[in-house]
Amino acid sequence: MGIATPWHAASSRSARIRTRAFTVLAVLVVWGLRATPAEAQWRLYVQAFERSTGAIVTDLAVPEVIVREDGFALPVVDVRPANLPTKLVVLVDNSRTAARAFDRIRDGLRTFFGRMPNQEVSLLALSPRPRWLVQGAIGQEEIEAGLRRMELGGRSMRLIDGLAEAGDWIAEDDGPHRPVIVLVASSGRDRSDDRNERFLDTVERLLRQGVTAHTLLMLPPAPGSLQRRLSVAEAVGRDLEEFTGGSQATIFLGSRLDDPLSDIATRIGRRNRELSRQHIVRFERPNDLPPGRIQVDVLRLGLRYVVSADGKLAE
Repeated sequence: MGIATPWHAASSRSARIRTRAFTVLAVLVVWGLRATPAEAQWRLYVQAFERSTGAIVTDLAVPEVIVREDGFALPVVDVRPANLPTKLVVLVDNSRTAARAFDRIRDGLRTFFGRMPNQEVSLLALSPRPRWLVQGAIGQEEIEAGLRRMELGGRSMRLIDGLAEAGDWIAEDDGPHRPVIVLVASSGRDRSDDRNERFLDTVERLLRQGVTAHTLLMLPPAPGSLQRRLSVAEAVGRDLEEFTGGSQATIFLGSRLDDPLSDIATRIGRRNRELSRQHIVRFERPNDLPPGRIQVDVLRLGLRYVVSADGKLAE
């Protein structure tokens, strides 16, 4: 049995992102599932079961999956288990605005990395300019050495430049992986180059790469904070959460980071387990086509299956 869904053309994605409203996504809906970034247009998820036993199927192949748009077959280029290795990139605000939280940032990251054993880890400091402290480490000793190299930076950070640097690092790895960005930042000033345009370009790129982003904001407990101007880090965290399906949390500057960072580690682990029961299906479609209806069929006999746009199945 096929699954049909409203589809949104890729040509409209950039226009939606560049409105800068970042509030309402035109959505891809598969049987009432949640909204998903339009970048998932070339990526679908299939969870398949043996009809007789209910056992999860984990060995689907390209010839067994057909994707059609308005009845026309689209080229399926790859079908593989969706539980790809995690490629974790952590961006940390080490500017003087975050100075009173500096030791707790390091302690919280140490706890966080301890919750993520055997994962590839990279750590990027954002002040006074993006600087790699760790790249592609797996062993805890190398990660700990990077944490010790973290030092207090300047009066401002370069958050947008850091996101772009993270995107470059992720793009260099052409192997199968699932990129995850974790941003730990204060409400301090961002002095990135060409900030607005570069952020829009970076968001589009991160979506193409399939990044999930989690943000932990450290805000000062100042009176009248409800009337204060939204910081760059807050705006970035909000938009990354909405467009990548990640999360955003806020604590007071100087509070312990162990619990909120552990919560992010739990989210990443939960996502890994969710994807371990699914396949990711990649396919091609012309960018200039108007919206159509996508139908997915699995040809292997004796299976039932559920298709989603983002791998987050309705409960």
